[in-house]
Amino acid sequence: MIIRDNKKENTFIKKLIEAIRNINTNNISNVDCLNSIIFEFASSMEIIWVKNSKVVNITKYSKI
Repeated sequence: MIIRDNKKENTFIKKLIEAIRNINTNNISNVDCLNSIIFEFASSMEIIWVKNSKVVNITKYSKI
């Protein structure tokens, strides 16, 4: 979970935008190339998420 209006949220968004900007779309000539690009982006997004989120146990009394 990334808490809204938190420094981690801002960092997450900045890093995600950076990852999107770094996607090389010059060589999307077939489905394999497209799948490779999608896999690289998904991997980057997962790394960014893990670095900027924290584990939260949500109960019925939690305020989200």
